[in-house]
Amino acid sequence: MPIKWYGNGDSEDPIYKHFSRIVNFVIHCMVFTAVVSGTWLFKEIKHDLVFFNNFAIAWAVILSSHLLFVFIKKPKDYKKQST
Repeated sequence: MPIKWYGNGDSEDPIYKHFSRIVNFVIHCMVFTAVVSGTWLFKEIKHDLVFFNNFAIAWAVILSSHLLFVFIKKPKDYKKQST
């Protein structure tokens, strides 16, 4: 189910900030998937890219740390504010 935010967003609202971090993480995942899969296809079709495995692993570690950041920054009283 998509995240819906009614009205204008308040950049000081912790729930709004949390949803913003989630959306940024999802965009990061989409860019990661597109770049890594495109690079892998380019590597398989024509060229031998020796750096590809290290590149993909390093970016996956960065993506994992981004997910951890989203979890750590989740508001403490998230359940009370969302009802």
